[in-house]
Amino acid sequence: MSLPPCALYPLIEVSARWGGTIADIVEWDFAGHLEILVAIPPTRFGGALHSGLVAIAPSDVLRMCRRFGVAHDEILILRVRGSGAENWSVAHPPEEGLLIDLHDLTITADTLAKFEDRHRGCRRSNAGPTMKYDWEHAYLTMIIRIHERGLPASLTELVAEMQEWFIQTSADGDAPDESTIRKRISPIWHQLRAPVPA
Repeated sequence: MSLPPCALYPLIEVSARWGGTIADIVEWDFAGHLEILVAIPPTRFGGALHSGLVAIAPSDVLRMCRRFGVAHDEILILRVRGSGAENWSVAHPPEEGLLIDLHDLTITADTLAKFEDRHRGCRRSNAGPTMKYDWEHAYLTMIIRIHERGLPASLTELVAEMQEWFIQTSADGDAPDESTIRKRISPIWHQLRAPVPA
């Protein structure tokens, strides 16, 4: 049985999917085309306790993804907007805000789908011929997975994870066969498993 599709997409993945930068996405939030969210633990803003998915102001996070100059690895957010709310809840005093980093920024799958429907050319418009499978995005997802959780126990396990990723992210559940995935990632796997020279 297939797992349900992804509900949230990190901006790092979305920027690769769309062939742009994270700064582009933040600017599209400024323009009202989408809404950037973070998932937070119970945190007090404006006298109320917020948790789960909340919207953040694009001006508050732009320092983490500047086009030029030094970007901040983490920022303290001082305001959030809960689901369905019109006004921002502000932390008082300011030190009661919440520290987040770039990996916390997400958009929902629904937002991603609607944006791509409105802007059909947004996915790698300059990438040349269209490929049947989104290998570039798959490689990015694999890199993030290995960075955050390390290598799986076997190449077979990594192949299965990648195949499931293709199934979950494709429109019709289509995915490359195991042998195709294995051929593509075996060199990477063996290089990462090679002993480090003394």
